[in-house]
Amino acid sequence: MKFNQTRFTALFAAIALLSACTSAPPREAQQKDIKIDDKSFRFGGSYNDKTNDLKLSINGEPLMQGKFPPFTPTQTFNTTYQDVPFSLHCYFGSVLGHNNGVLGIVAGAIQAAKSSASDKCEILYKDAVKDVLYF
Repeated sequence: MKFNQTRFTALFAAIALLSACTSAPPREAQQKDIKIDDKSFRFGGSYNDKTNDLKLSINGEPLMQGKFPPFTPTQTFNTTYQDVPFSLHCYFGSVLGHNNGVLGIVAGAIQAAKSSASDKCEILYKDAVKDVLYF
């Protein structure tokens, strides 16, 4: 009986190790620094491919979060931080490109033709793009 218990423990440990290796960490955006009216803001974010979960932060504080609905590669967030209003307009081509079958192929072809296959969020202040977060 002890032999089977040892084999079971080893098998369980191997499965736990393999499952930990297969779950990829979220993709992190390259942080961007923006200065507005003598105030400095550092924008950042992360995107989880598996859950379609997008989290955006200003100065390290997570202020905006959402999931991409099925077949929808765009998401817009509005927030006010230190009395400064910001909008972030996000386009994630990977949301459509990861679909299997005909839809994924068609979406990939359209995105390639439009040169819009990247995953990015435009940072807007007063309707002007100040910078872009790339994931």
